Amino acid sequence: MSMRTTISISLALTLASLLTITAFASASTPPAAAQHTAKVAGACYVVGKGTPWTYQGRKGTRYTVHGNRATACAVGIQWLVRLTVARLPKSPPGWNCIPVKYSGVCLGKGGAAFEWSANR
Repeated sequence: MSMRTTISISLALTLASLLTITAFASASTPPAAAQHTAKVAGACYVVGKGTPWTYQGRKGTRYTVHGNRATACAVGIQWLVRLTVARLPKSPPGWNCIPVKYSGVCLGKGGAAFEWSANR
């Protein structure tokens, strides 16, 4: 494994950890009218439909996509079904994605990033 790959994986895991911590810290759900798209200081939050999931007796198909740019959320929503259907999904062109059970993170060129997670 090259040094560049090791750094990329470390950066992706760090970003995934930070995004997950942020998601848990902001556990409140926005009002129903604001659930489709909400933007704060360049960041984005979008709810979309992905493949079915089950977790501790709960079931659903809704996933939340958080990104640091509106374009990152657009890619995340567009690729949501493909990212949630397989354990090792094919990443969007120009992106590196790391899936975790019911969630994942993708890093793009130029510093764009988004994560997706099941709405539990």
